[in-house]
Order: sequence, then C-alpha cells, then structure tokens
Amino acid sequence: WAPTPVPIPPPLKPQWLEQWKQHEATLAARAAEGQPPGDNYIKCLPDGMPAMMQGMFPMEIFQRPEQINVTQEAFNQTRRIYMGETLKPASELDPMFYGHSVGRWEGDTLVIETTGIKQNVQFRWTPHSEGMKITERLHLLTPDILRNDITVEDEFLERPWTYSYTYRRTPGYKLLEYVCEDNRDYVDEQGRVTLRIE
Repeated sequence: WAPTPVPIPPPLKPQWLEQWKQHEATLAARAAEGQPPGDNYIKCLPDGMPAMMQGMFPMEIFQRPEQINVTQEAFNQTRRIYMGETLKPASELDPMFYGHSVGRWEGDTLVIETTGIKQNVQFRWTPHSEGMKITERLHLLTPDILRNDITVEDEFLERPWTYSYTYRRTPGYKLLEYVCEDNRDYVDEQGRVTLRIE
C-alpha cells in the first residue's frame, strides 16, 4: 500500500484557478462525508480525454497502419487515432468526449495530437476552452512498460501543463463489460447512497 500522491494543481490563470480550488474543496468535503464526488461518473458520463488515459482501469490498444484504437474498460470508452492525417483547428470540429486525434511516428515514439473536446469534459475539474490541444508522446521503456508524456495547451493555462503515465502490459487479460447503470450511485431523500442493481 502506498498513499495517493497529492496532485499538482494545473497551471491555470488566476480567474480559473480559484474556481478549480473551490471544486477541490467540495471534493474533499464530500470525501470526508463518505459521499460520491458528484462528477461526471455519477451522471454515467465517460471520462473522455485526457482523463481516460490515466489508466485507472485496464486499457486495450489495437493498431493497424492507418488507425490506432484505445479502449478503456471503464464505460467501454474507445478513442480513435487516425494516422498520417492533419489535425484540424477545433473551430472546424464538432466537440466530442474524446476529441479528434491524429498520430504520427517519430522514430519509435508515437506522437498523438488531440483537439475538439467538449468543454464539460474535464480532467480533475480543470476548465478549458474549445481550443484546448493535447499532445501525447508514447514510447516503450521496456517490452512491457509503455510511457505516455502528456502536454496540455490552452488559453486557460499560464503555461503548458505536462504530466506522465506509465502502463504495464498484462498478457492474457480480457476487458470486462462495464455498463454504468449497473453500478450507478443513487441518493434518496434521506441522503442515503445506494447502488441500483436489478
């Protein structure tokens, strides 16, 4: 067992950093009460990008020359990365949970650029504009360890926000079905939290 590390605050500009701090305080209060956070999970909405890449649940990667798909067990989320295409400006795209991703190889590093993410899809309650851009650089550290260096650029940020994840290959694992309604929290009039499982 190891304690959960305290997350580094996103480098938001002051007018949005205060809002983020208020969300963090609400989350801490709910956790102290044993209540769910009230985020998109409780509404049965998927993580979207970039949160789905944090790897809390197992992920599966399918690769072919023209397209790479990443499927996460949670919510059966799938993002599609189109290889060799040019990233369009967010203003020309319909916003989606996973945005629009294009990829290219730089040696043995897969570089993925993503934009066009819905504004209500937030990683750690971090607000962003419609023009937010995410750049990922994935490369193998060992045959079984994949590293993802992530950079988020947006007008809401004072500077690019960078962080990294590593993923361990698990041979033989098969993704489980994840249907949110089977695991959804409900709060009744007395404030009791129950699971709706029929």
